[in-house]
Amino acid sequence: MERTLLNYEDRRSAPRTATTLRGKMFLPAPVDCVIADFSKHGARLRFDEPLPISDELIVVIWSSGVAYEAVTRWRTEMEAGVEFLGNRDLRRPAPPHLAAAQDLWRHRRPRMSRRQVLKQAAILQAPAGARRGLDQAF
Repeated sequence: MERTLLNYEDRRSAPRTATTLRGKMFLPAPVDCVIADFSKHGARLRFDEPLPISDELIVVIWSSGVAYEAVTRWRTEMEAGVEFLGNRDLRRPAPPHLAAAQDLWRHRRPRMSRRQVLKQAAILQAPAGARRGLDQAF
């Protein structure tokens, strides 16, 4: 059986990279997923619960904002393999069928300027005396 798996891997047109990227699938409602492996031609998606998956869908890599139009090639209860048909950077103007994905991605977290971040002292300040201890160690 292992030999069959190796032969199957050898037939891939591009190597897959194991990842744990956070993604969203739009079918048309957004569904969270983990992109378990990824190549320029497709990906394996994992889900927390069994889902009905359509043949055509949009997958967004949440960290980068790249949306992939894809077709389902195989599926199990908790995973699906998709082949990418094309991609679009959601930071740029998007066609109407990607508008919902783009809007959700753009509003994924509040935008803060550098000044606003610096005002959030609890995020940036170390406990009193912590810096002194580091300086004494060297």
